[in-house]
Formats: sequence, structure tokens, C-alpha cells
Amino acid sequence: MNFIFHFLFNYLMIDVVLTNSWNHIILIFILSVFIDIDHVPYLIRAGKNVLKKRFGSESRTRFHEIYGLAFFSLLLCALYFFADHAIIEISAICVVMHLAIDFLTGKSAPFHPYSKNEIFLNIFPYGYKNKIIFEISSTIILGVLFWLRISPVWL
Repeated sequence: MNFIFHFLFNYLMIDVVLTNSWNHIILIFILSVFIDIDHVPYLIRAGKNVLKKRFGSESRTRFHEIYGLAFFSLLLCALYFFADHAIIEISAICVVMHLAIDFLTGKSAPFHPYSKNEIFLNIFPYGYKNKIIFEISSTIILGVLFWLRISPVWL
């Protein structure tokens, strides 16, 4: 999914679960998209062919799969004793939701780099056009929900 989707979804999730998310909007944005930094080396390698190759499991490092979930979970557990609990909770929600969305909506190699076997849950028919339609429509829906949530009428 795109970084706008990840941010909007995480913001709305945190706003429902923890409330007071507007005060942490920058943190939520950073934590929602930082995991996708591992796509940068893939973009450099793919160059002009990136639109043909797209972003599948081959574009991710081990930190974008179960290994990363375990690593970030242990890190957040250790930081829980030293950092502000609200920041730890926001971080946990952002990381878990980002990885869960990527797993549910695309092909994943959960045991990368130890196994290259891919998993696809087939939640919606796979295909480039279907994925683009799903991604654009869901991002627009989340954008409308975000706007309604931050609108003074709903506060």
C-alpha cells in the first residue's frame, strides 16, 4: 500500500484506540512510513523498470516481514521502561498495522531471508489493475474519514 494509506489508516486507528492523536500527528506520519525505507535500495536497483516490477516481497528487507515484527516488538518492550508510554503505544500500533496491511493486501515472504516462499492470502483478486483500484479507492475513503475526524464539526 502507499504511504498515504498507511498514514491515514494508522492515524484513524490511533485516534479511535488512544484518542488525542492530533497532538502526535508528525510522529504518527513518521512511524507509519519509516518501514518503507527498505524500498529505497530496490528502487535504485530497479531504476526505470520499477513500474514493470512493482513492489512485491522482493522489494522488502527482513525488517518488513515477521523478523522485523519480532525485532520492533522486542525493541519497544525494552523502551517501555525508559520512554513515554504514549509514544511506545503509538509506535507499536503503527508498526503492527503497517506490517499487517502489507501482509493482508499483497504477496509476502514472511521468513525472508531464510525462505523465499511467498504467501498471498487472495483477499481480493490479484492483478495490477485490481490492486490499483483497491489502493486508490481505499486511500480516498480513508482520506474522507480523516477529514471528517479532524473537522471541527466532529470534534
